[in-house]
Amino acid sequence: MPLPDMVEIASGPLLARFAPGWGGRLTHLVHAELGDILVPTHETEFDPWTWPKAGAYPLFPYHNRVAGAAFSHLGRDYTVVPHPALAGDAMHGPAHRRGWRIEEQASDRVTLRLDYRTDDEWPFSFTAWQTFTLDDQGLSLKLKLVNRADHPAPAVIGWHPYIQASLDNKAYTDATAAYVLDRLNMPISSVPVHHDYATIPASSGYTLHFCNWKRAELLRDEAKLVISADPIFGHIAVHRTERYLCLEPVSAVAGVLGLPESERQSSGLVLLGPGEHLSGRIRMSITSIKHGEPS
Repeated sequence: MPLPDMVEIASGPLLARFAPGWGGRLTHLVHAELGDILVPTHETEFDPWTWPKAGAYPLFPYHNRVAGAAFSHLGRDYTVVPHPALAGDAMHGPAHRRGWRIEEQASDRVTLRLDYRTDDEWPFSFTAWQTFTLDDQGLSLKLKLVNRADHPAPAVIGWHPYIQASLDNKAYTDATAAYVLDRLNMPISSVPVHHDYATIPASSGYTLHFCNWKRAELLRDEAKLVISADPIFGHIAVHRTERYLCLEPVSAVAGVLGLPESERQSSGLVLLGPGEHLSGRIRMSITSIKHGEPS
């Protein structure tokens, strides 16, 4: 898919660009003094199955893997299209591979909308919104999902940013619980274990899943970035490489659709009746360390 029309908003030192046609993706978040906050998107073509490891994208109506691209729901079995590179598993839902449209735009705010009609990637129709607002101190994002099916549907919402960071940049979270993971970095149980250390490891290629958190932060050379979110985002996924750190607020544990149905709602999954919605806000605050005050 060729480079689509770009949308741009700004406030104070911050500028954000979006490619609605590329899965509602935030492609750039740039600070006038601090440079790129997110890994900038340089691609000129978009492959929906090999998406850029850059910018940020939405997670609707589930995140992480659906093992075997199959799950049960209210006594019925469903299958979805597997990711071609994941040995039969589905990944991250269809919303970030579909074209979104601009519903509303102002100089410092934009709302993107996706009207999803059931197909072989997800068996329940829904409408999703992302509303981004910039101010001098950071970015606020509201996510909303409405069930358009005529029967109850499972729902998860989340956000997947690629924050530009080296392994020299220290990162922390106040999460009080973490999940023990298998070889695919998936929780082996819906029950987390106590987490009593704050540092996010400075190593590459790992994924961690936490819960019971209120904030996660990254210290860069001259900036502190803080991710916080409404309580609906009770889980946060962390993935790190040499060039970026993903701090992903999500409303359910990874792999929640693979859990027994009796354990799913206690692990964050929400059952939405027809017309019901799930929503929450995420905040990325950006503080200049150099000047010791909000930039």
